[in-house]
This record gives sequence, C-alpha cells and structure tokens, in this order.
Amino acid sequence: MKRKHLAVARWFLLLVVFCFGGMGLARGASAPPNFLIILLDNVGQDWFGCYGSVESQTPRLDRLAQEGLRFEHCYVMPLCSTSRHVLLTGRYPFRTGWTVHHDASIYGGGYFDWDREVCFARVLRDAGYATAVAGKWQMNNLFEQRDAPNRHGFQTYCLFPDGPRGHPAHGRRYWDPYIIRDGRRVEAQGRFAPDMFTEFLIEFMGHHRKGPFLAFYPMSLMHLPAVETPANRGRPLDQRERFGGMVRYADHCIGRLVDALDRFDIRSRTAVLVTSDNGTPAAMGGRVAGRVFRAEADTMVEADLKEGEIDVPFVVNWPGVVPAGRTSQALIDCSDLFPTLLELANVPTPAGVTLDGRSFAPILRGMSDRQAPRQWIFSQYAGHRVIRDRRYKLHNDGRFYDLLRDPLERHPLQPPAESPQAAARQRLQRALDRLPRDAPLWFVPRSISARRLGLGNPAERTQDATRAPADPLP
Repeated sequence: MKRKHLAVARWFLLLVVFCFGGMGLARGASAPPNFLIILLDNVGQDWFGCYGSVESQTPRLDRLAQEGLRFEHCYVMPLCSTSRHVLLTGRYPFRTGWTVHHDASIYGGGYFDWDREVCFARVLRDAGYATAVAGKWQMNNLFEQRDAPNRHGFQTYCLFPDGPRGHPAHGRRYWDPYIIRDGRRVEAQGRFAPDMFTEFLIEFMGHHRKGPFLAFYPMSLMHLPAVETPANRGRPLDQRERFGGMVRYADHCIGRLVDALDRFDIRSRTAVLVTSDNGTPAAMGGRVAGRVFRAEADTMVEADLKEGEIDVPFVVNWPGVVPAGRTSQALIDCSDLFPTLLELANVPTPAGVTLDGRSFAPILRGMSDRQAPRQWIFSQYAGHRVIRDRRYKLHNDGRFYDLLRDPLERHPLQPPAESPQAAARQRLQRALDRLPRDAPLWFVPRSISARRLGLGNPAERTQDATRAPADPLP
C-alpha cells in the first residue's frame, strides 16, 4: 500500500514540475524581445551588397540580410533630422510640423519637445525596458538640455551633440570627438567616436543581458566630410575612397555588436534592425550594376524626393523568429518602426497619440507580402510630398512615374484615360488628397535648407550663425 502511495506521489510531483516548468517555458517563449536598432547616416542602398552594390564594403550587413529579412523598399524623409523625427515618433511631418531640417544643437531655438511628442523609447522604458542611445543626437541642444535623452525615454546615453561654428564641439564627430555621456563630457583624445559608441552599447547590452533592453545606435557614420578610419588611417585616399572606408567601418561596428550578442548568448532573443536616415550624397554614390549611382540632389541641403534620396536599406535579423534568406516586397517607411516595436514587445500604443506608422511585425513573422498592411508609402520635405505603391510614384505637383521602367524619374507619364496607369494614378491621388495640411511648427527653423526655402527669420539666422558659446560642460 505504501509503495502504491509513493508511486502516486511521484507521479503527482512529476505532474507539478511538468505543469509549472511548462508555464515557465511558455513565459520564456513569450518574453519581450531585446531590440538593437542601428540607424546609419547619409547612405543609401547603392553601398550595400545585399541591394546590388558592387563596392564590397558591407560583408557583415550582407550576412545579416542573408540570414534574415531584407525589405526591398523603405521610405524615409530626404534630410536627416526630418527622418529621425518621424522614426522616433511614428508620425509624418505634416502631423508634427517638423517638415524641414533643423539641428537644435547647431542652430538653437526649437528642439524635439518631449511635452509635444512621444518617443518610442519612452513607451518601452515605461513598459519595463532598459533603454540606451549612443551616436549622433541632433534633436536637442545637449549643452542646455542635458537631460533631453532621458526625458525622451533613454535611461543612459553617449552622444555627439555637435554645436555652432566656433563651439568646441563643432564638427568633432570622428577623431578626438566631443562626446557627452549622461550629461558630462568624457575624455576622447586619440579616440574614434564610432568605437566609443559601439563599446558603450556593448557594455550596456552585457549589463542588461537578462533583458529586455532597447539599444538605439544612430551612427555618425557616414556623415560628411569623409575621413580616415582606424582601419585605413595613414593611407593616401581620395574623398570617395574615404567614404567607402567609412561604410566598411560602419559594417565593422555592426559586426562587433552582433558578435557581442552571440557572446552574451542573447542573439535569439534580440531583434537587430538596420536602416538609414536618407540616401547617399550625390558625389559619393556607390556602384550598382556597373555604374555609379547618383542621387539627383545633394541630400545635405536640398531635397527633390528622388528614389536615391528616400528609398533606403532596411534589414531585420532575428534568428528563430524572422525567416532567413527572404526579400520582402512589402512597402514600409520610417514611421512604421514605432508601432512595430510596440507590437513585438506586446505594449499598447500610448493613449492620445495618433501614429501614422503601420506595424510590419506580421511580415517579420512570415506573413505573405500580399497581406501587407500598406498599399503606399510616403515622404515629404517642406511642401513637397510624394507617395508610391510597388510600381508607381506620384508627386503632389502632378508628376507621375513608372518606377519599374524609369527608376531615375526622368520621363513623367501622362497615362491615357481608362488605362491601368491612370487607375494607379487615381488611387495614389486619392491617398494624397486624404492627408491633412501641415501642422504649424512651434519654432523658427534655422538650417541652411530652411534658408534656401525662404523660411524663418533672416535676422535670427544671422545672429545664430555668429554665436559661439563657451563650453559649459564639466
């Protein structure tokens, strides 16, 4: 009898262990993922092998694409701060008013206002994520707003702030850089800034390896001027060769971060997302299909919204979750990152916030491109708006192109009535017509680009261009 009771007890104990252990496994399987988001600066698809470049500068990113998912099309805005504002908020320029470039640390005045807009980092932080940002931060004046990244949701930061002409930080984004870490300037003599940012994020990810964490890396590479890197310093190189070396070094930094995920044994729990804020400057185009690709405008100051400026790489690598070796024709744009992160983390959209982005999380999990949530993607600069589907593109001045046959947009179409092209044009026009007018911007933009567009107060711009405040940081 005792033996029978012992047997029953053993079976009961096994059942308890199985049930509770299974519950633990289930919780582990559905635990929030880590996010490593890498935002490259001023480089388009023309420099990436996985998009057809023959420059051979991106072996690590190409491997991430081969072992993950590559989106064929991802729209951004044509100049950096406009793209970054959309990416961080999930909201189009017409909704926020941030329709032209403005670098708060250089020009002063307005900034990325935490009381007006909600950053995805703040939402994830409030949901229990550890959050960090390293790299280039132009959205706030860090000399006057040292806690701005914290207010936007980043618990720790290591950033290049830049500054107006004459300031000790001005232009020191690479060698002997000017770096602010959590409100204090750090010693960086003899250092290369991308190495410092990479090491900072590796340290952060290692410290928070139990997760979940958000590590955001808005790189300074490949912002001009082109410079030597630690890998080619001292060699005789022209400007384009230096730019190629910067692409190669950005790829090297990506490799270091991914290797750290492997070392920490958290690769399968971490979604790695790599994209760019706008296309390659005209003079630095990469070679694709035997020719040098050139954007039609210099994306540093102008914006004509050609594909080379606004259609950028987007690669997602997440072993065991994102199917390997896939190229998606689904349309995405930079507003989509915010809702995608929230869906993957199982975090609701904050109350009272209108997002323009659509989550592409189902695409990452294997949904067919035919079921993708978007029929079009959008870009804007000042009053110029464009919208495209998988084949056709419409500018709000009426220009209409077949991107399959005319990717450089040299031959606008005048489709005959009742034709498939006319139907596509009407669909895109209806979508454009439904978009609201531009919201007013609460400050005067002072960038070179804004000046060329005749925006803002000329007296304010002249005054700002001559100011050179002393270095206030310890």
